[in-house]
Amino acid sequence: MTRRLRVAAAVAALALAASACESGRAADGTVDLPDPVVATGATSSVDYVALGDSFSAGPFIGTMRADPQGCARSKDNYPAFVADWLDVATYTDVTCSAATTTDLYEPMVMFDGNTTRPQLDAVTAETDLVTLGMGGNDFGIYDSLIQCQRGPAAACPVAQLRADAGQVAGRIRQAVRRILAVAPDAEVLVVGYPDILPTDGTCGAVGVPADVLGPVTEVAGLLNASLRRGARAAGGAYVDMAAVSEGHDVCAKGRAWVNGPRLRVGVAAPFHPKINGMRAVAVEVFREVTGEEPAEVTEYAEPDPDAVVLNAS
Repeated sequence: MTRRLRVAAAVAALALAASACESGRAADGTVDLPDPVVATGATSSVDYVALGDSFSAGPFIGTMRADPQGCARSKDNYPAFVADWLDVATYTDVTCSAATTTDLYEPMVMFDGNTTRPQLDAVTAETDLVTLGMGGNDFGIYDSLIQCQRGPAAACPVAQLRADAGQVAGRIRQAVRRILAVAPDAEVLVVGYPDILPTDGTCGAVGVPADVLGPVTEVAGLLNASLRRGARAAGGAYVDMAAVSEGHDVCAKGRAWVNGPRLRVGVAAPFHPKINGMRAVAVEVFREVTGEEPAEVTEYAEPDPDAVVLNAS
């Protein structure tokens, strides 16, 4: 039995134990998560490693992990939900806010001035599953998009941003290949970014006219397309969050998966996923890995403490 099939077998046991759980996908294709249920089942043998930037780390969502503190990594980010729902044997989360693909291979200076090891060091020959969620910080793309959002449309360097977004494909291709060189039997999932801003119109939470948002949403789409190309070219899979997050941007009010422009400690960093957004990503990752709906969608992430590998050195 392959490692992928072992995951599916474990999840099938969970599904049988919670057969009353309804599907999380609505008729219009959006993901409206089911109410939390309690399920029990066999623990899988999966060794899971999560790599990524702040959209994976989850800064300011609930309680931050302190291993290391400078990464602003939440205990309720999507890797934690995935580890919980898959009942993994080992769970190592080295996602770090502000990370770029360079930080996969080199030490990273964190927000607090301390240094963390290269993220790829967490991957070993025994690793079965890797999620990789990064690329938006490469070439300063997201920083530039924030500046575009604050200024007139004419001041946004769209041509340069288009070119930069296109170059991310090569970096993701290299990253996936490097991961598979270390863990040749692993399943590698590149996780795309959700819709942050509306693709049509605007709202008070954004604070700028729709014509200013046009270049921003265009480049965001190009970035996700680049992630998809890089993943598939290297033998990885792509988790398309833009497809399922439509209608859950900052203008969606109670249905929003992302926070607005204000820092809300305990909720999320500005224009970053909230806990419901993290659960939504975990649903898609779970579905990609197993081909099944999660049998257990919990309000908070509770991976087995014995499976959590602490990263502080």
